[in-house]
Amino acid sequence: MNDFYWDDPYLFKYYPDQIFRRCIPDNEVSSVIKFCYSEACGGHFSSKKTTVKILQCGFYWPTMFKDSYEFCKTYENCQKIDIGKNVLLYNSRLHLFPGKLRSRWSGPFIVKHVYLYGAFDIKNPKNDNVFKVNGHRLKAYFDNFPSENESIGLNDLVYKG
Repeated sequence: MNDFYWDDPYLFKYYPDQIFRRCIPDNEVSSVIKFCYSEACGGHFSSKKTTVKILQCGFYWPTMFKDSYEFCKTYENCQKIDIGKNVLLYNSRLHLFPGKLRSRWSGPFIVKHVYLYGAFDIKNPKNDNVFKVNGHRLKAYFDNFPSENESIGLNDLVYKG
């Protein structure tokens, strides 16, 4: 029990990296996962990266790895790919000697048709080529994130004491 610390009304867990993380009650779990997955600090990443974000934010609960996995697996905005949406295509070709480091995700492409058996027709907007791919090689592409322009004047940073 030396790993836990009570500071009313919160319970904290002491980690080996010498950081106290706040234990989250069950009724707050879904809002913490959603924030770390899709809001300001998230980026619609995998469940492991989402769990790392949760730990970086200073939170803990015993089933957070399982809960993050379930949330990411069933998050509707990422799992649903409709006609007309932008998607990224996973390039699974093996390159033994690549010229430079590149992402394995290419695109964005536009979904033209969805087949019942999980295949998709996607269109390359650069040359209008349409081709059929397996749905497992696609992920939704989010390009309209709100940009927050915040500026701080240099005069505000000067210490006046």
